[in-house]
Parts: sequence; C-alpha cells; structure tokens
Amino acid sequence: MNFDLSEEHNEITDLATKILDDHVTMENLKEVEVSGDWFDRPLWEKFVSSGLIGATLNEDVGGAGLDFLALVCILRAQGQYVAPIPLLPNLVSAITVDKFGSEEQRNSLLPEVVNGSKLLTFASQEFLNDKFMEPAVSFENGLVNGKKTVVEHANHADFVLVTVSTNDGPAICIVDLKDAGISMDPTNSTRGQQLWEISFADTPAEKLAGLEGLLWFFQVSLIALCATQLGVTETALKMTASYTSERQQFGRPLATFQAVTQRLADQFINVGGIRLTTFSAAWRLGAGLDALEDTYISKWWASERATEIAHATQHCHGGMGVSTDYPLHRYTLWNKHITTSLGAGTQMLRSLGLLLASK
Repeated sequence: MNFDLSEEHNEITDLATKILDDHVTMENLKEVEVSGDWFDRPLWEKFVSSGLIGATLNEDVGGAGLDFLALVCILRAQGQYVAPIPLLPNLVSAITVDKFGSEEQRNSLLPEVVNGSKLLTFASQEFLNDKFMEPAVSFENGLVNGKKTVVEHANHADFVLVTVSTNDGPAICIVDLKDAGISMDPTNSTRGQQLWEISFADTPAEKLAGLEGLLWFFQVSLIALCATQLGVTETALKMTASYTSERQQFGRPLATFQAVTQRLADQFINVGGIRLTTFSAAWRLGAGLDALEDTYISKWWASERATEIAHATQHCHGGMGVSTDYPLHRYTLWNKHITTSLGAGTQMLRSLGLLLASK
C-alpha cells in the first residue's frame, strides 16, 4: 500500500509551511500572547490571501475544491508551529456549511469566509454533558435557548454553528453572534487562549443540518483536533531529539544514553500512531465510508499517547522544558488543550466500546 500524500496535498502542505515558517517566531508568539487576543491577524491575512482558507471549499463559493485530507494537512502545519489563529473552528464550520447548507446559506456565508471578511466558529460543548450527539441546548420555533462552553474565537467570529436538540432529533443551527439574544463570558484554556461561554435566550437561528450532518460534524471536529495534535507532537519530538543530541551530561550528549534513546524511540512510535490513525480516519470520512470507529481510535491516540509524548519531551528537556523563554512549553500546553477537547482517552475508549457492542 502507498501511504504517500498526493502532489496536491504536498503542495498545500508546502504552502502552509512556508507561510508559517516565514512568519512565526518566538518574538512574534510572545507579542500575540501579551496582547491577550490570541489572534495573529497578520498571519491570518496571509492565509486568506494565499487561498488556504478556501482550499477545501467548493469552487462555486470561491474555494479550491480540495478534499478533506487537505484540511488535515493545513491543520497539521498549524500544530507544528502552534500558530494562534482560528483555523480549526473556521475551517470545520465552513466545510460543514458547504456540505449541508442550502444554496442561500452557502452563498451568503462562504464567499466572505474565503475572502476573509467573515469568520465562523462552532459551539458544541456543554457543562457536565459529554454526549456530543445529545445536546441540551434547544431549538424550537426558530429560537435557540441554553448555554455552550469552551467556544473558540467567539469574540472574533460573525456566525456560530450550534449543536441543538429539536423535536425531530439533534441538529446544527447557524446563529448570528451579533444578535441581542446572546451573552458571552470569557474563560481561559490550558494553552492561554481566551475561550467563551455563550448563553442563548430566544436567539433566532437557522437550521443547517439534522442527525446525519451532526454525526459528520462530530467526526470532522475530532479528526481536525487529531490533525492539529499530530503537528504539535511531531515538532515537540523533533525539538527534543535536537536538544538531546546537543546537550551534554558527563561529557556525552544526552541522546547517547540508552534510557533517553529508548524513551524517545517509544515517542517516535507514538507520533507514528497518531499520524497513521489520523490520516486513516480522514481518508475514510473523505471517501464517504463509515469512519466513526477509526475516528474514536485516532482521538484516543491523539489524547492518551499524546500525553505520553508531552511527558517524555518535557522530562528529556529537564528544567529547560518549562522555561517560557524556550518554545517547548507552548507545545506541551497545546497538547494538553487538544488532549481533553471533545473527550480525552478514557471517554474515547468508552465510546469505542459502546460502538463495537452495538454492531
């Protein structure tokens, strides 16, 4: 079997990597963190002008028409540079609108997403409710009521996709974030990003999709997290390999000690597992195959094994790893944020067990 990426996937990866490599520096990241905005706007403009924001959207709305694997390639690149831009919520929301939205919804939102004049995000998590497919927030008579937590970039976005319950089952709605029936309270994530708790009180909304769309959206959200985590862990391991090859102890590089070599070899396997399972789930979903089992497996790797990678890379760096003047700490914080997002390892195993038992 050939697991190599296609030429167009390599090209989209190279483009994203070049933009990130030219722009993202330690100084740049510190400036964004100090601002408290967690949004590198100059970098975002470069992604918009390059066409990457619309790469996976259909050509009739201004996109490039690339497949779902292209989304994985873009998010993986972001993770490699821990770039603070709203790629994941915007891209996941946009492709969901593109796939399930009416012509009116697609044409009113997506061309402006592609040109950067509109930003989308999604609200799917609820306090003390880890059942993605059973939201407590309600949608009835065109109005949304309830509360969502851990919403990324709600202060920057124009519209939000909200998972809701209806009389006909679970669904997804589109809500204008400028509506007066919305109130937002800020919180902070593990990686220092400002997150939002959004309350809806008789807020007008449009239905986007029903159960089928919600299940697809759930899988896309998980795979997008795994793709970002793949980039995070790849760079953390690469950074650690470089550090242990140069840092000396007892007159020898750390990498020459058997315990260090063996531990990092284990993490090489763990990163490979995240890579394989993420691309496997993404390929199946993009090909229209049943991908839920593969998605649970990939998120387990991107949670449980990613935690092992974080511990090992921090340990092998010693005190240097926790210094805010050294880049590794950002990768560890991103790792932790993604690990717990939409369910950590134990929850993925429970979900996988229930799925297998139902077959």
